[in-house]
Amino acid sequence: MKKLFLAGLTLFSLQAFSQSYMVLNNGVTLTTDKAGFLYDFDQFIMPYKVTIAGGKFLVADEKLITVNEQGFLFRTEEKIKKIKGKGSNYFLNDDSDLVVITSTGTFFKYDKDSSFKKIKTFGGNFYTTNTDEKKKIVDLYTVNTKGNYFKMTTAGLNPADITIAGGSYFMAKGMIYTVSADGLVYPKPEKKVSGINSLGGNFFIDSGNFLFTVSEEGFLMIPVLPPKMIIKNIVKVGSNYLIDSEGNFFVVDNKGAVSQRESKEHDLGSAKVISL
Repeated sequence: MKKLFLAGLTLFSLQAFSQSYMVLNNGVTLTTDKAGFLYDFDQFIMPYKVTIAGGKFLVADEKLITVNEQGFLFRTEEKIKKIKGKGSNYFLNDDSDLVVITSTGTFFKYDKDSSFKKIKTFGGNFYTTNTDEKKKIVDLYTVNTKGNYFKMTTAGLNPADITIAGGSYFMAKGMIYTVSADGLVYPKPEKKVSGINSLGGNFFIDSGNFLFTVSEEGFLMIPVLPPKMIIKNIVKVGSNYLIDSEGNFFVVDNKGAVSQRESKEHDLGSAKVISL
């Protein structure tokens, strides 16, 4: 059964489209938009109260908090103590219900699908299930920004071969596949990746210290890096951002481009809770 839940908006409307958040040591909660800009909307969540952190949601004081595409926080009455697994915009609760956060900050709860109990691998906007363990059948499901999930079949792909599950991408038999915001899967045979060292939401760093980014349409690219960005100095990775050892903050926008953002008021290197 599919149930839609609304949430209470905590901010006034601004023309920015958020993609993620982070909570600093002092509780200041910042958000980023699709264009790669960083915002402080005067929101505070103490890090020690956060027990679960996803890409578009977190749980604090056992209550679900979602982030919509405009960067606003929605504090819901949905009580969450434990989960069995999570992605960027979904999680499997302790009752094996699939909860999917939409781009508007609302969420759907699906509670009548027995396949949820068979989930094997959790990716950012996708997951796999052990549909038939005896026959070794594994199915791939993708989760879109509208709150829908569906089984996806891709020519030449056996979901059982997925070895690395990232945010909006995965690797199977040495090939990278991307998953778009609409939940469509695209193979990328033209991009050779030997291995992955760091997994982000819409990016990854390979074994050769090259940064690959994924656009919301599913394009895979090696972007031009900001002058101060040195990949080997990266120490924290989030849903759509990276922070280096000196506190420099870099954002990957919805087109896969990378920009550096700064804050005069906050030490971005003090990020305690990372969205992923």
